[in-house]
Amino acid sequence: MTTSTVAAVQLALAASADTSSQSAPWIGPLVALGSRVARYSRKMGKRQLVIAVSVPRRDYAAVLIGCGWVLASEAPVIPAPLEVLRVMEPGQSLRAVNNEQVISGTFVSLEESEQPSRARFAGSTWIVDSIRAISPIAEIEGPRRSPRPDLGSVQYMAGLDLTWDERLAQPAADLAIIGTESWLKQELEANLGIQNDDKPPSSIRSILMPEEANSATWYTRFFPAASFMDKLPLPTEVNATVLDGNGAAAYLTEIEVPVVICVLDRSIADEATAETIVQLRNTRGEPVSLANDLQWSPPTGVEALGFTVAL
Repeated sequence: MTTSTVAAVQLALAASADTSSQSAPWIGPLVALGSRVARYSRKMGKRQLVIAVSVPRRDYAAVLIGCGWVLASEAPVIPAPLEVLRVMEPGQSLRAVNNEQVISGTFVSLEESEQPSRARFAGSTWIVDSIRAISPIAEIEGPRRSPRPDLGSVQYMAGLDLTWDERLAQPAADLAIIGTESWLKQELEANLGIQNDDKPPSSIRSILMPEEANSATWYTRFFPAASFMDKLPLPTEVNATVLDGNGAAAYLTEIEVPVVICVLDRSIADEATAETIVQLRNTRGEPVSLANDLQWSPPTGVEALGFTVAL
């Protein structure tokens, strides 16, 4: 997906699969912001990029920015499943993808003497030719199985279909979103699509792939703002954090990851968090031009600033 793709199409949101989608001029730019921040962050060096976005209401803003980050993620390069299985040791954890499921569990053995070749892992025996992608992972607690997420129009637009199985087997898992838990859960059920496209829309859940109790794969960790302090420090693989709302943005100075995006809600009469961000920029920050460095302009009604600080 080029940096101009999202801005060039008209995106539409539907609150659920049962409701009709509505286009709006602010949807595409918020998705584009996440994508352009993702690309810019790869060349930042040892500094933290801080983006503050002030919106009239913060509905869907954080998850749309998160979608942009995921859509611009780099695909992993994984050898063919048989090659991966040949070098695995019994007891190693792995994640595998077939036509219907994503499976994580412990590797037991590979039987190439049988035809077709079979592998034993996650408590079952699998025909190797039925596996679309497989990757070693960090140690896990017990086997897990999840349905293989479906692709929608936005994911096709971003080219994720070309490496979808590899992304499911070895996701970057480098995004965290902090906010009001009940709101974020509701927004995950929305659909994001392309207006007048013949492909079905993408569910926001399938793009962000949240980590949940029985998830076999995930891309995004969600944390409630009310208890976020107990979750610090964030896992080392997290590269971007979206702070959804003034309360979540108050944690800005506590977070040490390469990218922090703060979504500030102007419908709430609380300027303390915005003042803290401006003070951080004025005392420790080096300005980043959103227009020139990120090639991004906020939509009507949205204000934004960017800067970097030393990590």
